[in-house]
Amino acid sequence: MCDWQATPEMEYGRMNIGSRPSKRKPSGGIESLRAIPWIFAWTQTRFHLPVWLGLGRALSHALDTDPKNITTLRQMYNKWPFFRVTIDLVEMVFAKGDPRIAALYDSLLVSPEFKPLGVELRQKYNETRNNLLRVKFHSSEDCPFVMFWSRYKTFWLMGCVW
Repeated sequence: MCDWQATPEMEYGRMNIGSRPSKRKPSGGIESLRAIPWIFAWTQTRFHLPVWLGLGRALSHALDTDPKNITTLRQMYNKWPFFRVTIDLVEMVFAKGDPRIAALYDSLLVSPEFKPLGVELRQKYNETRNNLLRVKFHSSEDCPFVMFWSRYKTFWLMGCVW
């Protein structure tokens, strides 16, 4: 098992959140972790890995297999409500995300031998975001929510750090 610690999951695990313990087995590793501290930890880092990683891999696979699949994905977005809502929700998560904050957590929590994994995941984040925008056939500037959030999130979340 990997000992890569890029989130404050351990700290969330010590908190009493909800009616059940954060782990199924107190001595267990990440495999025994319940969803709440796992999701909270990735949300705090503004990386939201559990939300986009699977979709990112699926979009990349579809587009790498045959570039003409972009037409099918756009038709799915325009004609299939479930797919449209899923893509729109992931786009909202990207609007709230900030890989710079995840990189800051990496610099503070991750041991040097695992830092390349964080770099690779941030590249996948950007690739997923770009593929998502290709499917929607627009840029993030076309979405008022994304523009508003992008403009103000750094100020709200980090103050004068950047």
